[in-house]
Amino acid sequence: MNRKVLPITLLVLVLMVTLIVPAGAQSTTKQLSTNFTLVNLSSSSAQGVVHYWRPDGSAWRADESFTLDANGGQVQYRQYFDNQLSAGQGSVVVEADQAVGAVVQIQARSQNPASTGAYSGITAGDGQYFVPLAARNRGTASGLANSQIVVQNASASAATDFAIDLVSGDGTIAYTKTGTIPANGSFSYDLALETNVASGWIGSAVVRATTSGGQVTVVSNFFTGDALQTFNAFPASAPGMQWFVPQFNSRLPNTLSTVVTVQNLSGSAIAAGAISLNCKPLGAGSPFTKTNPDALGNSASYSFNPVTDPSFPDNYEGACIVNAPANVVAFVQLRFIATGEAGAYEAFKPGADKKLIVPLVAKRLPNGFSSVVTIQNQNESAPANVTLNYTPSPTECPGCTPVSIPATIPAGGNLMQNHGIVAGNNSVPQLPDGWNGSLVVTSDQPIVGFVQLRFRRDINPALAGGDLYMAHNAFTQP
Repeated sequence: MNRKVLPITLLVLVLMVTLIVPAGAQSTTKQLSTNFTLVNLSSSSAQGVVHYWRPDGSAWRADESFTLDANGGQVQYRQYFDNQLSAGQGSVVVEADQAVGAVVQIQARSQNPASTGAYSGITAGDGQYFVPLAARNRGTASGLANSQIVVQNASASAATDFAIDLVSGDGTIAYTKTGTIPANGSFSYDLALETNVASGWIGSAVVRATTSGGQVTVVSNFFTGDALQTFNAFPASAPGMQWFVPQFNSRLPNTLSTVVTVQNLSGSAIAAGAISLNCKPLGAGSPFTKTNPDALGNSASYSFNPVTDPSFPDNYEGACIVNAPANVVAFVQLRFIATGEAGAYEAFKPGADKKLIVPLVAKRLPNGFSSVVTIQNQNESAPANVTLNYTPSPTECPGCTPVSIPATIPAGGNLMQNHGIVAGNNSVPQLPDGWNGSLVVTSDQPIVGFVQLRFRRDINPALAGGDLYMAHNAFTQP
């Protein structure tokens, strides 16, 4: 069988029972648990197996086999209901005979205030990864900011040495963390515990496999108070000169703003004014452009931030494109300032893919869980004619039926499918409340997209306070 390997960094309980440091010193004192959803990205039925690994590379529990229907078939795994997993943290590797994708949710379940995050499973390891934003005990409007950088060894047969460079805003290295990860193992680097970096530090990170031929995968948990923003680091093959941001918000009435952080990976400084954020409104408003005010050192980052920059327009919704004269990467944070809720997703490079797959779509489930899918047309000169094919989960929604919806996305614009509302702009009345499954979007133009997942208190008033909001990238194919 020609297997495609999908490594997923997985935290079942972030506060390991073997930790001897005081719990209050870590990025969060909450107990985090995970669940993940697998989706079939191919037109053939997929069979595979899920491997669970402890940080030391030993097996955490027995393997699990699965079968997925073609064209968006999915299955959900909830680690907090798995009595074969002992408390702790570790990682997962999924093997399948067809291409599969995954979305992982991290939650502080049954705790008040709550914390939640989400990210897409990583499809391959690399020798180097880039983290555009990292912090240690940094004050923000939502509480102290701290990073946990989780590194997974992509090799099943050999240990790998690694180094994590913490890069300050001027491009200098503040500190380098080194270590060794066993085969199949993982390492969680909690910056709140790093005494070699001063409190208040903020910058970026570069993660390197220092063993010859070694490969790793990297996911970052970025905490601001109770809020958790989880995002994938960018592999060495990722940097480019243009990045698409499907959704950009500036100081909406509900206090939602998005922050776009750009990391310079060109090998030298980028001049002031050379990196631009070019935004197009969705509905009312005018296009605008922002640039970096100062030169940006190599491996350093700059954030286009409407939360702190009053020159951004109020009540603005749209889509943006980052342009740079040399290689950069970019990611996006979504922050509700009034509630302290936050999520994050990675921006997208220009591409030719005309198919988008979302592993998990939910409309107004009784527990309040709902999704929002935002799709961006990457063609800036022609509209995209798309068809949205919703496929119900046979296990989670056995009475649901498939739904197909045609739509048009303006040139360079976006389309939002908000499954958390009943009616109005961006609503999806074609789906009944309680619908649960996956989504495949086909287009005549290149498209990209991301997903917001949220537990809504207007559906379930009994929900805890804190952060009940998360986001992740969707998958694309030709």
